[in-house]
Amino acid sequence: MAYVGNIPAEAYISLSSQTFTTINGTGYTLSSEVTNSEDIALFLNDVRQKPSTYTATGTTLTMGTATTTADAMYCVYLGKGIQTVNPPAASVNTAEIADGAVTNAKVDASAAVAYSKLNLTDSIVNADINSSAAIATSKITGLAASATTDTTDASNIGSGTLPDGRFPATLPTASGANLTNLNATNLATGSVATARLASTGTASATTFLRGDQAWAEAGGGKVLQVVTATDSANYSVTSTSFVNSSNGLTVAITPSSATSKIFVQVSIANIFGQGGQNLFMTIYRDSTNLGGSNGMGINGGFDESVPCSMSILDSPSTTSATTYQVYSKVTGGTSDYGNGNAVSTITAFEIGA
Repeated sequence: MAYVGNIPAEAYISLSSQTFTTINGTGYTLSSEVTNSEDIALFLNDVRQKPSTYTATGTTLTMGTATTTADAMYCVYLGKGIQTVNPPAASVNTAEIADGAVTNAKVDASAAVAYSKLNLTDSIVNADINSSAAIATSKITGLAASATTDTTDASNIGSGTLPDGRFPATLPTASGANLTNLNATNLATGSVATARLASTGTASATTFLRGDQAWAEAGGGKVLQVVTATDSANYSVTSTSFVNSSNGLTVAITPSSATSKIFVQVSIANIFGQGGQNLFMTIYRDSTNLGGSNGMGINGGFDESVPCSMSILDSPSTTSATTYQVYSKVTGGTSDYGNGNAVSTITAFEIGA
């Protein structure tokens, strides 16, 4: 007898049954493969179940409602998958394949699928590329083999070192606020702050930077500060009255160091007196008389102008303010009298010890 298609593997098929010895739950294993629920007649406690209450495919039976150990269940095979049938070569058409049945898993990993078979446009956007894709630089327009480009923005460079060839011969003007290791030989113009000088010691108003780059206190007769007071007024002076005793021609100076010395210099001019008289001056530190001088004698005729000056070197014992004051008078002769428009000056010099 002739057949259309494959010859059945077996001419006659007899029905068989299977009793399930373990009853509890929804999942069971069939002893023979079936195609669907209609291929078995399932009996639960001798009552046949509708095929819609269970599913059967291959050797897997799944109950819609779980059974218990008190139940008894068996099935009668009405049809079995008892042979493997391969369709003839080139016999399967598109109509035999359900829409959507061919999935990615059915395509061999090594299959060379032609680009023309893919429903793609000519442009691949960023979203089409997997984030872990290792794309060869030769596939990207504009990149060299080393994956560098002449137009790469600096903000896109996260690591690595730029060679000197990538910098211009003359650097653009920029702030040096972030420079932390600039060699001093590279400074061509501008001023360097004192704090940037290599030195030892502490800079202050009374120290200077020596040639050996150390800060030292000024000394060796250096004048550190000068304070001067001058006045010009008419005076009528007797032997018991000192010039400046009423207006107090004084200077106050605060030494920078307890080891400093104070040099006080006084000059008085335009005091007139009689012949045989002397101009006498004295210098006080606070309430202490530091000494006096007779100055130049008035040995000429009446009303002779007499200039006079004197100086003294003092060593104050404190760094607080010290006040110096000068007094003068005319002595000698018959009347101890002198007058004039005197110009008096007192100057205090601080000299480093």
